[in-house]
Amino acid sequence: MDRPNTATFENSAIDFDIHGGVRIRLIGPSPGDLCAACNLLGSPSKLPLADPDITVRFEEDLRVRKMSFLGADEYGLTDQGFFLLDKGTRQAKARIPFDRIGGPCEIVCKRRAGSVPLLMPIVSLSVLKKQYVSVHASAVVYNNLGLLMAGWAHCGKTAALLGFASEGAEYVGEEWVLLNACGQRMHGLVRPLEVSRWHVATLPQMQNVVNLRNRCAFYGIGVLDRLRKIISTERIQSSLVLRNLEKVSAAVGERLRRPVAPSAIFKNRICSSGAQVDKVFLFVCHEDCSIEAMPIAPFEMAWRLTSLVQAELTPLLRSYAAYRFSFPGQRNDLIENAAEYAFGTLTRVLDGKDTYIVRLPYPCLFSELYKTIQPFCRPTVSATAQSEHA
Repeated sequence: MDRPNTATFENSAIDFDIHGGVRIRLIGPSPGDLCAACNLLGSPSKLPLADPDITVRFEEDLRVRKMSFLGADEYGLTDQGFFLLDKGTRQAKARIPFDRIGGPCEIVCKRRAGSVPLLMPIVSLSVLKKQYVSVHASAVVYNNLGLLMAGWAHCGKTAALLGFASEGAEYVGEEWVLLNACGQRMHGLVRPLEVSRWHVATLPQMQNVVNLRNRCAFYGIGVLDRLRKIISTERIQSSLVLRNLEKVSAAVGERLRRPVAPSAIFKNRICSSGAQVDKVFLFVCHEDCSIEAMPIAPFEMAWRLTSLVQAELTPLLRSYAAYRFSFPGQRNDLIENAAEYAFGTLTRVLDGKDTYIVRLPYPCLFSELYKTIQPFCRPTVSATAQSEHA
């Protein structure tokens, strides 16, 4: 196969406008680099943007000389800056100016690396300066109310999003949702959803979203799961077999998560311009089979979501610590005070909102979850009065 002409990449510039919160420009990405960026950021802007906040410049090779190394060859530093390295090869993947994150900054990334390291945490930090906070959540508009469903990974957010789609809800966002303190609005990224075997098995409307080949693969994973349960219930004295089945089932199931465009599920019910934040649900998994929901104070919800934001920033914070070790004279106030910035924004977003904590088993049937939280998905007296006044 002929190698692509690098000249076709070097002069190309593609912009992304994340709801006015942050503007990103890719310079010289390969088709694969652009595809990876779209999976994270959604569709590129149709018009070129002036003065991007984050510029990612792709280069064919990031060879540097006289590099010093940190840790297990994860980080490198030279007079040119701080580099993230490919483990095992010591080859530079990206040069990131940690001291400039939050203002105009340029990341230099190796072309065809598959992704831009730490891009989403950098975007999350950049929006904090503009009174946005990025939360790991799903969001829909249901019964004319904006519902935000937040939580750690594998707590049922995507299943709830897909389930609400079957109830006629409108799509706002999945995985990353930006909350704006100005107007208390939420904005999502129209990017592919990852559909798992469990979603297809428990939500009838998902059967036609994935093709026959994937449905057959999902069925095979189901057979493995049933075999694992038989082994565990029969108490067969082979923990090695059980552990291997669990590993194979989990690994194959993770690889078989299929990307699906939101329009394939929600059709034309997509709120690309965002929606008002009316109700906030925090999903927390527990061992009990029951599902329970109870109100909590907006102040407590702000603290919990701040901790969630910090957890999502962990990979960047770890790299920043290595950067500070390498360059003691350089610091970034935004990174070091990200929790305070996030908490301040969240308290303004959630002020006067209905906030709830939902404890549920994972995975759980959406019908059972819906039965529990549906009574809370109705306009409150104050919300109704505000609507009538408007």
